[in-house]
Amino acid sequence: MDELLESLGAQREAPAFEVIVALDGSSRTPRWPTGLAGRVLPGPRKGPYAARNRAIAEARGTIVLLTDSDCVCPPDWVHTAARLFEEFSASNIRAIQGASRPAEDTRLSRWIQREYDRYVESHAANGYRRFCNTRNLGLRRDLALAFPFPESFPRGGDGVYGLTLERNGVEIRYAPRWEIFHRHPRSRWTETMAAFDQGRQGAHWQEAGSDLFGEPSGPPRRGSGAWFRRALPEGCLPRLIGATGLLGAAMALGAASAALGGEAGYRSFSRSRRAAHLAGRLRGEAERRAVPR
Repeated sequence: MDELLESLGAQREAPAFEVIVALDGSSRTPRWPTGLAGRVLPGPRKGPYAARNRAIAEARGTIVLLTDSDCVCPPDWVHTAARLFEEFSASNIRAIQGASRPAEDTRLSRWIQREYDRYVESHAANGYRRFCNTRNLGLRRDLALAFPFPESFPRGGDGVYGLTLERNGVEIRYAPRWEIFHRHPRSRWTETMAAFDQGRQGAHWQEAGSDLFGEPSGPPRRGSGAWFRRALPEGCLPRLIGATGLLGAAMALGAASAALGGEAGYRSFSRSRRAAHLAGRLRGEAERRAVPR
């Protein structure tokens, strides 16, 4: 957080702006740079999307730029966003999605970035209209107030928000030249468990009416993960057993990626993340089936 605030205090050629730090139950006061306009907004631990909604409600500008505490802004971040909103004003674009680059040049960070780039590219087929990642997102404030972020679960709300805007006829314009730098996890275990939690929370969003794994009316999914899910018997227990086995496989593949070099290491790491994500999905589906209806 301190490094993020320092980068915001070093913005160049930016229009007047304020910074609102919405705390999600944290008691730590961040180090505030001299001359940076803004304030800290304390609040209970209710999840990151509730914190974003509180910050947007308190904002006084017509445009809000969202980022995360583990990011660092380049010195032209605010300036570039302002120019983009001005450029897109004639076409009534009210939401702009920026790009994310790694803040560090380590082997693990490069691999995590490749996985992220693969995820971004998966949105190319529909023109990135629903691609939404709040680590670098700009919104007209009236739009953000009309469509607040969903607060049901701690992960997956970015994707749900992208779907919500698309369903309501709001286009998100992807602007890859508007960049931010993201600090990736430093351990494979942390990244594996993040992928697991993404899959788990995605299964719960399905119950809430938002399918983050693909349109139900689309063609059947292909690949080993899709085959494994179709082969599993229905019920809670088979999914729990499948999730446990896949998480073990993810850990083994992650350990192998540390020993392997080059492209072989990356492939092992990528399969580790996919196995962890599918394990999380199966765990979330098992949790849903265990709840009496």
